[in-house]
Amino acid sequence: MNWREFQAKQKAIEIGDRFVSYVDEGAGEPIILIHGIPTWGYLWHKLIPVLSKQNRVLAPDLAGFGYSDKRDNFDRAIDKQAELIDAWMNETGVEAAHIVAHDIGGGVALRLATLFPNRVKKLCVMNGVSYDSWAIEAMIQLGHPSAYKIASASTSVHTLRQMLKQGFAETPEDEILDGIFAPYTTEVGKLSLIRNATALNTNLTTGITHLLPQIEAETLILWGVDDKFQLLKYGERLADDIPNARLVKIENARHFVMIDQPEIVAEYVSNFLK
Repeated sequence: MNWREFQAKQKAIEIGDRFVSYVDEGAGEPIILIHGIPTWGYLWHKLIPVLSKQNRVLAPDLAGFGYSDKRDNFDRAIDKQAELIDAWMNETGVEAAHIVAHDIGGGVALRLATLFPNRVKKLCVMNGVSYDSWAIEAMIQLGHPSAYKIASASTSVHTLRQMLKQGFAETPEDEILDGIFAPYTTEVGKLSLIRNATALNTNLTTGITHLLPQIEAETLILWGVDDKFQLLKYGERLADDIPNARLVKIENARHFVMIDQPEIVAEYVSNFLK
């Protein structure tokens, strides 16, 4: 599925004065897939067809990302994103769900599991941000308030695209990279992505460290062992701190483990959520 086909499947729903775009496929017990930065729901395009065979699968674009609301002047930090997911679940009729999350989506998921525990049935974190593991240097530079004045959207996307290749075990097809950056190729998209990077705040994961041992949800931590952005030691620490957690190390995979090893990841996630 290319990104245009994926985007055509998205619905949009208003949450207060913002709107959220999301894919909603399949039927059964709900699974929510939460992406990171700079990605959007398209990140999960290889996993959704597998999971939706037996589950209702929802993949939202976080506020400011993908094809959700990208207007300026609102808070995109992960605490606000967790609150948005909570409100969005109300609007989509989902009382509780299995949560599968990646990158800063992992930080959102950890906040849901600690502060909104009634929302989370089982939890799966893939190479997610935690503790003081983030933000990486490239995102810190992107998040400088004046960054939008320095380069055009096309130049910014080209620079990020080259950086992002480090997140894959092998450089993926152009179609996948085109899809990841498609929402950010306009000046509006570029500014929104910069605002998203500005909102990256380590305090929002370090501040819940003491709550991790209280997570009751059964937890699977999948980690591409060669990740240069989120090091394996953080996945190991999460597995130690969350009582009912199991760590699975995925070989020949880096940060984007669901793209590097889609079949292996789909099998682990499917078995875990049965």
